[in-house]
Amino acid sequence: MKTYNRRIGFLISDQHLIAHGGIGQFTKSFVEMCNRIKSGWKVDVILDKAPTGEFYKLIESLGANIVYPKEPLKYSDHTATFVFSDTINFEKIINFRNAILQAFETNLYDMLICNTQEAMSAAYALSIHDYIPVMFYTHSPNMIFRDTHGTDAFLDSYHVFYNKHMEFEGITIGTQSQKNVDELEKHGATNVALLRMPMSERNLLVPYTGPKSGVLFIGRWEERKNPQAYIDAMKECGLPCKVMTNSNGAKKFEKAFAIAGITNFDIRIGITGKEKVEFIKTSKVFFMPSLHENYPFAFSECLGHMPCVVLDNQNWSDQFDSRFYVKCNIRNAARVIQSAYDTSQQSFEALSYIRTLDSETAQGWIHYLNSFSGKRSNSSNAKINSHTTVKYRDFIVSLDRSHLAREDFESVLSNRHKFINVLYSDKDTYLSKDPTFLPKEEAIGRALFQGL
Repeated sequence: MKTYNRRIGFLISDQHLIAHGGIGQFTKSFVEMCNRIKSGWKVDVILDKAPTGEFYKLIESLGANIVYPKEPLKYSDHTATFVFSDTINFEKIINFRNAILQAFETNLYDMLICNTQEAMSAAYALSIHDYIPVMFYTHSPNMIFRDTHGTDAFLDSYHVFYNKHMEFEGITIGTQSQKNVDELEKHGATNVALLRMPMSERNLLVPYTGPKSGVLFIGRWEERKNPQAYIDAMKECGLPCKVMTNSNGAKKFEKAFAIAGITNFDIRIGITGKEKVEFIKTSKVFFMPSLHENYPFAFSECLGHMPCVVLDNQNWSDQFDSRFYVKCNIRNAARVIQSAYDTSQQSFEALSYIRTLDSETAQGWIHYLNSFSGKRSNSSNAKINSHTTVKYRDFIVSLDRSHLAREDFESVLSNRHKFINVLYSDKDTYLSKDPTFLPKEEAIGRALFQGL
């Protein structure tokens, strides 16, 4: 069996663990990146409740463990209270807290990465960021571009509450671009790290020179994605339409196409893997009329394979090299799309640019984690110090607690440096002061921890 030298807790809500969302795609690409790191990183995906849908099965097939609370609180009271708007979900915070505690009953972690706002509150409240890095990773444009943010379903209380999280001492804010770093620091964030997202589908880093057709749109049907601008432009230019969206979006696009009299369209729902790669690569132009974005996965996926057109009433596209896309006004969008369609060709320079960004990703995460220096205990009083070799799960059981306390795993984290050999398996964590130790069930596995 394989052993690893790092274990990452990747926190994401079940709501966001979906194929057609950027956070879900980041989950997939992050797990795959960790699989490629030679020294061995293991990922446990920590959810607020049991997974639904099918996408989690793909994440499991990539080697990630799925962890969630046994008896999560329901969200029915929250949704009944906030019917036409939304705000801080305290039940979700508690569910994430309980999920983190459940994860720590079995394993130690080298880092927690929070990809859902309520996960940030839960992780911070446990006060373990002195011992391992706790990262808030940015996905919401309202957390970054606060001077030009758009409207959404959330009340101001939600944005004010979570934007304040960006200023918490001891917490790292992970983000995707230098522009994001500059914006976050402008608004008071003090510990921001540029840590890119790896390409979601690796074959999108490979050039394609075959036949192409259609103008592509990627995203749900929602105001900030501005899908009506796509419909209007496509009605005017009359080119074939290609759409990647979710099931609800598909229904709305079909209705909008019918109203506009558009009959030449191809809509795909929640596609991944080969089908997604081929759908993107065989498109001739990408039109992304989004008004508000953080760092859109879809744009980086398409930028290396076709001309990309965006509107001039946004600033999210400034995070990318302007040589590889065209900004236009909504009034002449159809003409610009038609012109790009008529002259469309593979831009190997643009693909090289995307490949360069991707090639820097894994080393950035490795460097960040290696650079973290956690708080260490010099005391010999902790119970963990009485062991020469121990499976962490067994140690927690030996404490005979009716409920795991944060001090139980905090004590192990603060004394972990006294064990020369810390090994992670697919399911467990082992600590040993014997440099030659290998767990019996993994004796035929990989060599023990040698460092990154």
